[in-house]
Amino acid sequence: MKNHFIFILILILFYSNIFSQDFEVAPVKIIFSVDPGSKQEKTLSIKNHSNIKQDFLITVEDYIVDKYGNKQSLPKNSTKNSAADWLSLSSSFFSINPNESVEVNVTMTPPGDNWATRWAYIYVQTTKERTAFNSDKKSTQTGVVLNGRIGIQVIRSAQVKFDPVGKISELKEIEENNIGNRVFTALVNNNGPTIFDAKITFLAADLNTAKEIEFTPIFVEVYPGFVREITFTLPDNLPAGEYSLAAILDYGSKLSLEGTRLQKKLIIIR
Repeated sequence: MKNHFIFILILILFYSNIFSQDFEVAPVKIIFSVDPGSKQEKTLSIKNHSNIKQDFLITVEDYIVDKYGNKQSLPKNSTKNSAADWLSLSSSFFSINPNESVEVNVTMTPPGDNWATRWAYIYVQTTKERTAFNSDKKSTQTGVVLNGRIGIQVIRSAQVKFDPVGKISELKEIEENNIGNRVFTALVNNNGPTIFDAKITFLAADLNTAKEIEFTPIFVEVYPGFVREITFTLPDNLPAGEYSLAAILDYGSKLSLEGTRLQKKLIIIR
């Protein structure tokens, strides 16, 4: 009986490999730099790595970013930052033979009065036809069944470069976690019109010697109109003493850095 079970398991693994639905999409991020009233074209490549012919469907959705940087998909044209209507595809449904690829042209055409940074997701997914024969026994619904999908991030910014506007604030200590580490948070606001890459550096200044200790920077991407919460865990090798803790934001501005300071002494006892 044991050998029979192993044989069945091997068959399952064998056939799952034969009929696997692996595919590859490149690139995974498309950046358009195009002014209002103009258009720009990029190429999206989809390759079928499986051993069977597969049908593919491309859809466009919106997304928002929460304070932790997680992206949540939303229906097309449901946010004020949507670039979905500005995108057009040379094909949205097609078949690819085993180990072959297809290229899809993606065109961005912003309207003549909009200079704002916009974004969207392009999803590439495999499909199969649902028939009365292969549908669930409890349902006779027919149509298209969507399987695994890959998301491509699409961002548009104008060729004219706008200065970023960032701010960091509300540096505070949160409750110690269950392993005794001291954890701090700060908020980074993007008040400008473009996405910027932020570098946040935490500094501890010894109040007795004025010596500064700089910790490993944290890098995050911040979207216009959104807030990112930065979490910093204090290394456990900071010597005993009294410190002033600050967080410095470098977001690519040519004018200045931004900073925020803990409103109380940081006391380390060993």
